[in-house]
Amino acid sequence: MSEANFLELEGMSKMDSMYEKARRGQPLDDVLVIDSHCHMGPYHQFNAPNNSAEGMLESMDALGVNMAFVTAHASIGPDYVYGNDMVIDAVRKYTGRFLGYVTLNPHYPEDMIHELDRCFAIPGMKGIKLHPSCHGVSIDYENYTPAYEYANERKLPMLIHVWGIGQVLTVDKLAGKYHDMKFLMGHSGGDVQAMEEAIRVINSHDNVYGDLALSIVREGNVEWLVDKITSKKLLYASDMPFFDPRPAFGRVAMAQISPEEKRDVFGLNMKRMLDL
Repeated sequence: MSEANFLELEGMSKMDSMYEKARRGQPLDDVLVIDSHCHMGPYHQFNAPNNSAEGMLESMDALGVNMAFVTAHASIGPDYVYGNDMVIDAVRKYTGRFLGYVTLNPHYPEDMIHELDRCFAIPGMKGIKLHPSCHGVSIDYENYTPAYEYANERKLPMLIHVWGIGQVLTVDKLAGKYHDMKFLMGHSGGDVQAMEEAIRVINSHDNVYGDLALSIVREGNVEWLVDKITSKKLLYASDMPFFDPRPAFGRVAMAQISPEEKRDVFGLNMKRMLDL
């Protein structure tokens, strides 16, 4: 590191308590932090430590994360009802720490509205999650139509796993059709070329946001996205416990952006979206 870069970082640490606390490994106890993209429960392909609600709370407390917005691994895999029940249990048991996505499987269209009504009867269930890649369909698959109509009518956020330019362009089309819901573009498109297209889409629609569950990470991703999109349309996301949450957390806390921009990303955008 050059002397100029060292002095720049030293200056940031003096002006930005988030940077300094992260550098010291201390939790952010004076900042609202809402993790907008989390899972829960075991994953079938590899071990995901601390995957229970209690294990996730341990990770959250170590970092200073106030709330986690969760969908169960089981829901994007073999059993959406079992997974949704796991999320409901966590939302009920740890009120104010977990928010729940209702995850839907498009291969059971006859149950979709019933499952939405059943889950949204529970306080703390706040959004819908779609994972078309895991379910082997496109984002605009016809069986998802009731979910989009439901979300649009109720002005709900919907987190969608979005990977590749084609899927980004599909979100672009849907956002133009369903104006009242919020599209949360999981992974902000995934690869770099898709992220570039996602920037255009996010900037073209008031109801599209990007999240920072960046599975392909390059130095400066956070700074680049904030610069191109603004901090008002980006959401902190870790993909916990699929991934250890600390790297994603550190990339925001130690980013070379302003403290005000960090506060937007860490929690204020989600707070405004959900009217918390």
